[in-house]
Amino acid sequence: MKEPSENRRISSRTNQSQPVRIRPVETQYPQETRTTLNVSWDGFYFATSMGHYFSGMNVYVTCSFESKDLTRREEKGTVMRVDKLREGRWGVAIHIPRPGRIGY
Repeated sequence: MKEPSENRRISSRTNQSQPVRIRPVETQYPQETRTTLNVSWDGFYFATSMGHYFSGMNVYVTCSFESKDLTRREEKGTVMRVDKLREGRWGVAIHIPRPGRIGY
């Protein structure tokens, strides 16, 4: 039986749905727009059917993304965890470093 993993989060999570665009730094991987399942001050978690994400992958993220709004800026983030979900889907946790903040 798998033991529960230690929760190393510094900031708490809020169940919140907001559109985000995730664009991998490595251009061979496609970008996508998804809705978050939960968010925190320095990251978010979403579900996807694309299986190209891996821990340590660098991505560009546009939060509260709307395709008609070109004023939103991208932030650099890192995939921290990829969970295998049901029916060929994955849960992906992305950390976005914030100035003055240490840890995840």
